Amino acid sequence: MATTSSAKRKTDIPAAKPPCAIHSSAIIADKAQITGTHPVTIGQNTVLHPYARIRAEGGAVTIGRNCVVCEGAIVGTASENGFDVVIEDYVTIETGAAVEAKTVGYGCEIGVKAVVGREAMIGQWCRIAALEKVDNVVEDFTVVFGDGARREDVALREHEAIRDARAEGMEKGAALMRKLIPSAAAKWAG
Repeated sequence: MATTSSAKRKTDIPAAKPPCAIHSSAIIADKAQITGTHPVTIGQNTVLHPYARIRAEGGAVTIGRNCVVCEGAIVGTASENGFDVVIEDYVTIETGAAVEAKTVGYGCEIGVKAVVGREAMIGQWCRIAALEKVDNVVEDFTVVFGDGARREDVALREHEAIRDARAEGMEKGAALMRKLIPSAAAKWAG
C-alpha cells in the first residue's frame, strides 16, 4: 500500500515543544517525553526516567523538588478542556501510573499503574497503592489500597522523624539517579 508524500510529511514533523522551566539540577532522560502547548515547570533534583511522559496539552504541569517520575508514567492532561496539574515536592510516581489530578501533595507515593483521575486532589504524605484508581479527594496521611479501601497512616502522621527519613531517602535516590541517568534537559530549553 503506497503512502502519499503529504501523509508522510505529517509524521516527519516533530511535535512542538512546550515552554519549559527546568531546574539545572533536574534529570530529564533522553527518552522522556514532554508535549503540549502549556508551560511545564520541573523543580530542583527531580528525575524523569526514560519513557516518562509529561502532557501539557490541557493545562500547565508543575512538578516540584525532589520528585521521581518513573518509566512509563504519565503526568498531565491531554484534552483541550483540561486544567493545570501540580505535583508538590518529594512525590514519587511509579512505573505506568497515570496522574491527571489537580494536586498531588507533598511526600506522596503513587503506585505502579495506579490511576489518579481528573477530579482527584491528593493530600500530603498519601500513598496510592499499585493498580488503584482514585478520582476524588484523599485526605492527608491516607493510604488507598485494595479496591479503594482507605486507612490513615498513623505512624507517618505522628512521627516527623519517619517523614524526614523518607524525604532524605528521596534526596539520596535523586543523587544516585544523577549518576546513572544522563540528563537531556537541554533539549527542552527554549
